Amino acid sequence: MKKFVVNLVLKPAVRIEPGKLDLTFIGTRRKTRLVVSKIEQTTQRGRFQTGLHMRVFIEAENVMQAREETKSFVDGITSFITLVTGVGLQTPKEELAYEITPKVEKREFIQIFNDPLDVQVSRRTLNHKLFNDLLDRALKLDSLSHSRVARAVQWYRMGASTFNIFDKFNCFWIGLESLNLLLQKKLSVENDPIKCSRCGHEWVSLPTISGIRTFIKTSLNDHTKLYQRIRRLRINIMHSRYGLDKLLKEAEDLTPKTAEILFRAICFILELEEWKTISHTPILAQVPMRIEVEGHLVGGEPNSLGLNGEDPRLQIKQKPLLQKVSKDWSVSFDAEFDLIARVNPSVILQMQETRFYGDAETHAGMAEIERIDSREKLKN
Repeated sequence: MKKFVVNLVLKPAVRIEPGKLDLTFIGTRRKTRLVVSKIEQTTQRGRFQTGLHMRVFIEAENVMQAREETKSFVDGITSFITLVTGVGLQTPKEELAYEITPKVEKREFIQIFNDPLDVQVSRRTLNHKLFNDLLDRALKLDSLSHSRVARAVQWYRMGASTFNIFDKFNCFWIGLESLNLLLQKKLSVENDPIKCSRCGHEWVSLPTISGIRTFIKTSLNDHTKLYQRIRRLRINIMHSRYGLDKLLKEAEDLTPKTAEILFRAICFILELEEWKTISHTPILAQVPMRIEVEGHLVGGEPNSLGLNGEDPRLQIKQKPLLQKVSKDWSVSFDAEFDLIARVNPSVILQMQETRFYGDAETHAGMAEIERIDSREKLKN
């Protein structure tokens, strides 16, 4: 196993006093240390806290595993902070991960730049016809039906807004449960009865989700056991039958499918004629763009890889953006970045790969790389 440091930032956050928390967790396999410190901003009227910096020391096989396990770990810590303070907090954003294994020549390194353009662009164009049609139909429902459809739409919005994949799935599923009674009535199905194994008597003890099941299996022509998979995932998440790491792959596959089912169920309840064939636009990610730079730190000692006791990192300097707006209202940006390696003079940062991440509607590429050794400048 290798040793890693992973840095994350949580903004906004909660105040901590004194200025640092240093916690050590002893697990079944290894020890994990978490150091939480304040992020502060100084103004003319004083100094105040704007967020938290989380520094995790963890053992893993490689830097990617260290990142994934750290994200799950700090998400749990953040949830406990919310439990104690009552402050709803976003998922901490990772910024840096690098290896600190002693007595090795080459160490793994990844730096993440979140929202590097620092420009928030409105995406997608509202379909006015569909919007007006759905809203008009919803307003014409009786009060109980309107309430259930409105709740389903709100759960859809919450699922689209949250970052955590399991929270997304739960929101879309609860949205379907809001529609269950309406689906039962429209599909003419009753609650599932319970049958006594001794006398054969049948009765309904609690309302069931027969409406959701029938809608998926019959109306959507489910030939791939989709309902069973969704139902099983819901039970495994809600009742904590397995660790979330074991459910992640299934959640990533089923969450967008569940979102589409909820969308079509809403259209079905509102009697939109083309409810089965109308295009469903996938949920957009909240963070439109992220840049990751991966490489190796060559040489040096684990406790002094950066300059002046800092973490080894790339300092980014951005030149002014050139914006282009196309006829379809898509926006293009041309930007120049200077990446300066802030590393100890005895360390070389070898950049191996630069990756751009975004949703299906965000595209990025790198046209030119010019590498300049500014080591002498950084010494000063």
